[in-house]
Parts: sequence; C-alpha cells; structure tokens
Amino acid sequence: MHHQSTMKIGTDAIMLGAWVDLNGVQSALDVGTGSGIIALILAQRGVQDIEAIEIDEKSVQEARMNFDVSQWRSRFTLHHLDARDFGKKCNKFFDLVISNPPFFYDSFQGNQARRNLARHAGYLEFSDLLRIGSNCLKPDGRLAVVIPSIEFERFMKDAKSYGLFLWQKLNIIPVEEKIPNRLNLLLKKEPPKQVEETFFTIRKRDGSFTTEYYEFLKDFYLGF
Repeated sequence: MHHQSTMKIGTDAIMLGAWVDLNGVQSALDVGTGSGIIALILAQRGVQDIEAIEIDEKSVQEARMNFDVSQWRSRFTLHHLDARDFGKKCNKFFDLVISNPPFFYDSFQGNQARRNLARHAGYLEFSDLLRIGSNCLKPDGRLAVVIPSIEFERFMKDAKSYGLFLWQKLNIIPVEEKIPNRLNLLLKKEPPKQVEETFFTIRKRDGSFTTEYYEFLKDFYLGF
C-alpha cells in the first residue's frame, strides 16, 4: 500500500471536497481529477456515481490506481479525455460538477495566445468549466469550484454569461490575519435569495493548522 504516501494531497482539493454541499447529490463529475482526491472524498461522503475526467496521462494512471485500491472502486468511471471535448455535449446529466482544475490565469496575454497555450498544456479557461456546468448539470444541479480570490470578478462575469449564479462563497485565508487567497464557490442555474458568504483560516501565525481546519477534516481518513 505504499502508493498512499506518494499521493499528492493538495489543500485546495481537500477543502473543496470536504466543503461542498452534497445534499441530494447522487451523481458527480470531477473535472481535472488529478490523482483522484476529490472523487475519493465524494465517495467517502456517500456519492454513488462519480465520473472523473483527466487529460494528463501520468495523472490518469495515478487516479486509476487510487480508485482501484479504494473500497468504493465500483463508484468511479475514469475518462482519459480533454474536458473541453467532454463538455461540448453531455449524454448524461449530473447533480454536481466539481473542479480544482489547472486554470490558466494570465490575463495580460492576448486571448488567442492564452487559448492556444491553455489548449496545449491541458489548462482550462473559466469558460471551459462553466460550459461543462451549463451543459452537463441537471436543472437543479450545482457547480463547485476553487479559484484564486483575485479572479473572482472575472469568473463571475463569465458565469453570468453561462446562466450560472453564485449561491455560496467560502473565503479561504492561508494564515490568520492575512487576506483570503482562494475561494470555494458554489453556483446553480437560478439565482439564490441570498448568497451565503463565510470565512475559513487554514494556519495560525506559527504555521500550525487551526482547530477549524482539523475539525473540518477529522472525518476524512486521508490515506483513503
């Protein structure tokens, strides 16, 4: 079982997988699954049917191994695909689309140059993910994503053009007294009565994890 120690476990992925509201979620699509961490957390939290997409060959092998040794192996379907192709039209609709993808952020380059590089390197544009949300979610489904906080305005502008509305926003503060550097966002196809906004701090000033971080993750056996 030595593979467990090599599994790259990113805080962003864990925070998103542990935070997302799974009430009524039977089926989920994990876009850019990497080593499969979010898919595994969803399975552990009771989601029955999980499809995962990954373009990178090495990550696909790692995810396949992590899924195969998992007690929930029967719940996973892994696609070695470009998410953009998958999202053009969906043969199946999901309760949840979730992603901690390798977004490509450099707003300074021209759009075309950015798109070319994104396509080449397996990066996603916000619009790519929002299109998947728009095309692959059930009418009452939800899209959950983590983005850098400085990208919030741009992301929301794109979301609006795909008919997706913000319901929940978790501001993630890396070290106490600093400003949030990441946002967990939950969007749906209709506007909420009110956006639910919360804050969460990962580390204390001395570098140790906060009590809330431990509380948040205590239910996850991270060896899976």
